[in-house]
Amino acid sequence: MTNMTKKELTSIAKSRYLKASRKDRGKMLDEFCGNIGYNRNYAIRILQAGYDNNRVASRGRKPRKNKYDSRTILAAMKIWELLDFPCGQRLQPMLEPMVKSLSAHGELNLPPEIINRLKTISAKTLDRRLKKEREQRRLKRSRGATRHGSLLKSAIPIRITNWDTNQIGFMEMDTVAHNGGDPSGEFIYSLDMVEIFSGWSEQYAVMGKGEKNVTKAIDDIKNDLPYDLLGLDSDSGGEFVNWHMVRYCEKNKLFFTRSRPDRKNDNAYVEQKNNTHVRRWLGYGRYDTPRQLTAMNDLYRNELRLFNNFFRPVMKIICKEKINNSVCRKKYDRAKTPYQRLIESKQISNRQKQKLTEIYLSLNPVKLKNSIDQKIKKIRAMQTYKINVPTDGGKLTFLND
Repeated sequence: MTNMTKKELTSIAKSRYLKASRKDRGKMLDEFCGNIGYNRNYAIRILQAGYDNNRVASRGRKPRKNKYDSRTILAAMKIWELLDFPCGQRLQPMLEPMVKSLSAHGELNLPPEIINRLKTISAKTLDRRLKKEREQRRLKRSRGATRHGSLLKSAIPIRITNWDTNQIGFMEMDTVAHNGGDPSGEFIYSLDMVEIFSGWSEQYAVMGKGEKNVTKAIDDIKNDLPYDLLGLDSDSGGEFVNWHMVRYCEKNKLFFTRSRPDRKNDNAYVEQKNNTHVRRWLGYGRYDTPRQLTAMNDLYRNELRLFNNFFRPVMKIICKEKINNSVCRKKYDRAKTPYQRLIESKQISNRQKQKLTEIYLSLNPVKLKNSIDQKIKKIRAMQTYKINVPTDGGKLTFLND
């Protein structure tokens, strides 16, 4: 029985109940409670003449007391800001490990009651309480600069099926142009690569989209990976679809595929990282000097690489369900960092897991983030010229603030 039906039955029964005798009221209550399922004492109360059955509609519901006070939300907000503003589903699983990590390094000092509340707060509550802050931290997307390669398209297979997300070692790759809206001349590109199983990501700055430079950057990234690289997938840009890349993949026994032209969803894993792992940090200005290139790689290959892979959580889609042939309902797993997914996997050796764990325990996320912010400030100060695009704001303050 719906709530609307219950309200209608209550309204009809109330008019009869008020006119009935004491004996008849008892019989009416038995019938009313049997049909509608209410407790007898509650039924007597709502059928009284002085009870306003439309109170909720006229006055609204009595506000519920907040379970999580401002101190709890402020603590969650600091971690949310440190992790670069993830959604509630990604933020909630990271609250407890981040509190432990920050406390161990002396960056955060919370009383036990707030720590306990952070363990029980839900992802939807986080999204609701952080909604106003999220509205003030938006970025616009820039135009891409992909040019389709004209060679070897028949030699490089198109991947039209979904990835096997249970196997480690397959990476999608793309380039992000830092031209400030002016595609003329030579400027810097960020090579962005992401591993499908764990979400492990790598970035590398190259001058232009020359075949040799891009191939060398991929090889440098390959040598730093904590797992064996098995395959690469790219769009149809000329920086990837060329003989240098084909020979490199053949030499290193890598499975090389490409996506369909003008189908960004074929490279969905890396496309989203172009925004969260490149644009949000470096913005949309122009970078085109060797000095800027050195500074960007100093950031990419040190602090930013560690922060993204050891502390920023990612979610994986478990299944998709189409409802009424229009709405697609997606179910995600629990958010985990790429480091956590690699540690839980049986596909990498215990020696490599131990090495990753030692790196994780040695890292202070606040110092990493502060170092990243300082380097980004210097890099942005070196921009050839800027374009007017809003950037994220906020300043991190932790212990005793």
